[in-house]
Amino acid sequence: MNYRISFILLILFSVGILLIWRPFSDGSDTDNTTRSGVMSPDFTATGLKTRLFETGGSLAHQLDAQRMAHYVQIGLTELQSPVYSVFTDNNQATWQISAEQGTFYDDQTLILERDVEIVALQPDTAIQRVVTEYLVIDMAAETMRTDSPVSLFGPGLAIQGNGLKADLYAERMELNQHVKTVFEPTQ
Repeated sequence: MNYRISFILLILFSVGILLIWRPFSDGSDTDNTTRSGVMSPDFTATGLKTRLFETGGSLAHQLDAQRMAHYVQIGLTELQSPVYSVFTDNNQATWQISAEQGTFYDDQTLILERDVEIVALQPDTAIQRVVTEYLVIDMAAETMRTDSPVSLFGPGLAIQGNGLKADLYAERMELNQHVKTVFEPTQ
């Protein structure tokens, strides 16, 4: 009886060793796994300038970046120092939005991160500058939003809040949560 148990244990031990060793594997599986762990961009560019036009031919949006890297397989473009501009029907820039880095997705979503600054380019706006750390721009719907803390500045006005929703063409901004407002009379 001990002979049979010893023989079965020897066979199980041998099968275990074979499964761990796998001499029938050529090692190409581990090479492919290692290579796919770090994805390389399909193409890169410096000094990128992209313009999007309305159906009538007027300029709607412009996106500039110092450097970009595009990944076709996952449908995104990484942007370094992006600057996004919104134009009115008469090709006048109304808003300019800049950040340290950004990501542009194939579904026309632009995500901006770190030192995001929104500047009104028209002189007659109540809010001239907005600062936050994270912003999502839906270029197709022409809206932007964030849940991060925001600071809004205008002539003699400073507003702090959490979260923001904005319509780029209606030029309407709404704070999700108001924190503080400071009025400074202008002389």
